[in-house]
Formats: sequence, C-alpha cells, structure tokens
Amino acid sequence: YYSTLFDSLESSGGGEGGVGGGAAVNGGVDVGVNGGGVSPVSSEDRFMSEVYLGKQICNVVACEGVDRVERHETLTQWKTRLDSAGFEAVHLGSNAFKQASMLLALFAGGDGYRVVEEDGCLMLGWHTRPLITTSAWKIR
Repeated sequence: YYSTLFDSLESSGGGEGGVGGGAAVNGGVDVGVNGGGVSPVSSEDRFMSEVYLGKQICNVVACEGVDRVERHETLTQWKTRLDSAGFEAVHLGSNAFKQASMLLALFAGGDGYRVVEEDGCLMLGWHTRPLITTSAWKIR
C-alpha cells in the first residue's frame, strides 16, 4: 500500500527525498485550490507528510495487539464488518462518481490516478492498485 502511495505522490510532482530517503512522500504538490491549479508544497508541508506517513508505517511494522492502530483492510472486509454490525450500504449515485472524476482531472497532476465505481463505492486508485475507498451506510 505505502509503496503505491509513494509512487503516486512522487509522480504527481516529482520531488526529492522522503521517508528514509526514498520516494517523495508529498510529491512536491498541493492539490488544494491555490490559484486554480497544482502548486509547490512548502518544506514544512512535506515534513508534516513525512512525519504522518512515517508514524503510520512504524505502527504497521513495529506494533501488535492494542498498540497497533493502523489496520488496512479490504473493501470486502469492511463491508462484512459493517453488515454484521447492522448497517446496509447506500449507493453513492452517479453524481458522486462524476464529481470525483472531474476533481481528479483538475487536480491529479498525473495520469496514473483513476476513479472507479465498485459495488456502490468510489475508489481512488493508482494504476491498478486501490489507494482509498469511500462508501455510505445507514442503520437497517
């Protein structure tokens, strides 16, 4: 997961350095609306990204049991967990997909990103690898 994340961020804006001297953690870009486009990121923003992602990686690698707070799970695992807790999925609708696709086209900074609609959920991916998925649920 983190390798894919670093690849996507590095491709978005090039960049040098990163966690452990590897890929640029923040990729040197800010996808916020600063003058309507992609803008360089300050070294402070890059540092904060490195700290944030570094803590996540350390937690995944070095911690177990109650000390481990980062647990990456698949969409199928989340769906099973939420379904067994008494929730049912709510379809996000085509407007959410269209809006996500439009925002991706405006601010992605690289052509490897993609938005996919899968089982009523929206997934942001880098080439063929999922980065993050969003879904909506309601109590049955």
